[in-house]
Parts: sequence; structure tokens; C-alpha cells
Amino acid sequence: MDLLQFVLNFKGTPPWLNATALTALTDCWRPETHSFHLPLGEMTITLEDIAMITGLSIEGRALTEKVRSDGWRQQVAALVGVEPDPWTHETRKDPRPSGVLFSWIQRHFRKCPKDASPANVERFARAYLWNLLTQVVFPDGTGDTASWMFLDPLRDWDVKWSWGSAALAFLYRQLDGACMRSKPTSTLGGFVWALQVWMWECIPVGRNLSLPLEEPWSYPFDGDEERYPTIAHTWANVQWTSIAAMVWYKAYISELDMLTYE
Repeated sequence: MDLLQFVLNFKGTPPWLNATALTALTDCWRPETHSFHLPLGEMTITLEDIAMITGLSIEGRALTEKVRSDGWRQQVAALVGVEPDPWTHETRKDPRPSGVLFSWIQRHFRKCPKDASPANVERFARAYLWNLLTQVVFPDGTGDTASWMFLDPLRDWDVKWSWGSAALAFLYRQLDGACMRSKPTSTLGGFVWALQVWMWECIPVGRNLSLPLEEPWSYPFDGDEERYPTIAHTWANVQWTSIAAMVWYKAYISELDMLTYE
């Protein structure tokens, strides 16, 4: 499945996102080129960046298979052992026709029993990965729903998927939409956590001060490359500020406009 290196990034507390800096950067995005247009030229987050920052695989089968939503509740039950309740309202349309609330996953799979059978451990592992992937890598605009389509690839542990490629494509799509929104309630979905780390690494704007790590990397390597920390680990502890967002937004836009090659 090749998800261990990615998962280890979230065994601790990930850094807070600088939403104001990300908003300023998003305003520089151009859907025509899938890149940020800056005074010094164009920049964009690449597959190599995704792999180095997150540990997600950029090799393997593409996540392009169509997933039919018919009977998705029964398919969820087959993979995690619990069937979501059907929508029973007579006049209102189901607001989540192909997914469950994150709170539903957390309620049913908060902690795996110590005496769980191997089959039950697999169900809890699927639910954990489903929750993590849909909250961090593939979140949509609702911010509260785990789509069924990202559970189905977890059916077979032996299949190697190119999660990194799917993550980057999904992020591009979310940026395409976000850069054209203007409402105060507009949001940015997709792999924002990876975009934030990339911005800190590549652009000296909105870069929070990286502090000494509170805890060292505590996972033994044992010669396994998947246990090595990713680039994101260097930003696991950053200094935060509480200055008004609009003040910072104007400052970040000015800094982006003044960027040079030096």
C-alpha cells in the first residue's frame, strides 16, 4: 500500500497552517498553466515535491477507476464492518449521497480493541487510512465528509497505488476553483498541508519560524526507507502569530509582488 511514510507524519501533531499566506498564494494561481504566476516567473508544486514532502508514492497504478455510488453503504460495510445509516427523509435530498461524516468514522473506529481478530484489525486500519486520506489529502469543500471513492482503493493491501499523483491532481483541481472564488466563505480543498510545507520550503513569504523539534523522530529505521522522516518533519514545530489576517494578507501580497531571483 506504500502509505507508512505518509502516516508517520501524523502520529504527532502536524504544524498549524498559515491560512492567510496560503490565501495570498492561491490568488497567484492560474488554471491555464497550473502554476503560480509571480513577478520572477512561474512556480508550481510538482510530483517530486509531493514525494519528498509527504512520502506518498508517485509510482504504481493510477487512481482513475470509476467507483459506482450505487450500493456504496453496503460496500462500506463490506470493507469496514459497519454500514452507514440510510437517508430516510421523505422530502429532502440526501446531503451526502456517497460519503459519511468524519464524526461517524471516529465514533465507530476510535480505538481498536486489544483482543481484536486479524480481520477486525484490518477493518480498523482501513477506517483509519480512509479518515486520514479524506481529511488531509482529499478533503472537499464541505470539510466534514469522507467520500466513499477513497475507501475502495484500500480494499486490497497488495495493490500499489500512485497516491501522490492523485493527490497532486486533486490539489490542482481545487486550486483551479479556489483562485476564482471571491466570497468571504470561500475555502480551499485538497492537499493543503503539503502545499503549506512546499510554500515554506520554496517561497520566503509567510514562512513561520521553524523551532527545534519537541520530540526527536522516534521510529526505528531498521534499514526500511519508509521509516525515514520526510521533508515535512523539519516543519513539525513552528512559531505561530496572532496578528489580524487582513493585515498579514496585505503584507504577504506585497512580499509576493516584490520577489526576485535573489
